[in-house]
Amino acid sequence: MANVRRFFRYDVEVPLYFETVDDLGYVLKVNRKKLISEQEEAHLEHLNLSIKELLSDAFSAESDALRIFYMLNHRINYMAWLLDDLIDQIDPRLRSDYKFRLREDHKHRLPDVRNESKVGPLIEGFFLQLTDHIHELIESVENSIDGKIFLFPRKIKPNFNERDYVKNLKELSDKGIAPAKALILLIERLNLYETILGRLKEAYHSISDPETWSVQKINLSAGGFSFLTNQKFENFAHMNVFMQLDEHILVCRGKIVLNKKLKNADFLYRVAVEFEFLSNEHAQKITLFEQHRELQDAMKMVPDNLLN
Repeated sequence: MANVRRFFRYDVEVPLYFETVDDLGYVLKVNRKKLISEQEEAHLEHLNLSIKELLSDAFSAESDALRIFYMLNHRINYMAWLLDDLIDQIDPRLRSDYKFRLREDHKHRLPDVRNESKVGPLIEGFFLQLTDHIHELIESVENSIDGKIFLFPRKIKPNFNERDYVKNLKELSDKGIAPAKALILLIERLNLYETILGRLKEAYHSISDPETWSVQKINLSAGGFSFLTNQKFENFAHMNVFMQLDEHILVCRGKIVLNKKLKNADFLYRVAVEFEFLSNEHAQKITLFEQHRELQDAMKMVPDNLLN
């Protein structure tokens, strides 16, 4: 039997955000060139080659420093691999080697260098910050919506700064001390990827932080919603819809089915959005939310003396 309450509609005020997407569900505003320039990509490639050459020429094959620096650069490569797909709105899990890379990175352990080197704390801090970035990227992938909507709820961290650990690392590098040169190159490479990650998080900030969503009055049902606006939308345009219904955050796919121009009204248009592929779980949450709000509003109409 069909759910007769499915299209029960009710006016509610909820934190809401929506963005236009293409027919495949990808966000239109995220553009690779806005996140990383051609000059930056070329510089990153140059840094990687410089690191490889330095490690090959300045360290013996048995060197512990070589092993540590190689591992750190390898992990930066992994961060870059994840970041590159997310910039292009590609789910890395679609790659045949995703699970292999994930397992391999999990094998890396914090280098035991604190008591053996003055730069030990720096290497430890570098490793931990890099680990944090990788974990954040993996969280975004694993918690994505349909592998197309990637959320970054964490705040942007400051770039790694070697001067928090060693004040004269740059001076040591300029003197030609190989470990210092390697660390400076690794830090510069990580810093640039951190900057790019920050831009990516800024691009997704609007959907990642419900506190930034404006409270809007909409006529809501499990079939869709309508609202008044001064903004014109293209008919049949697709959008991602983000709503906070009490403690629940809902991410839905919608299609604009009405964009009616109004006369003699406070707003220029009435826009109606029809949900697409809405899950039964989401539909139930919407209906229960409406019913709860309807009951709350009804109780407000009851005189206080009747409630005592």
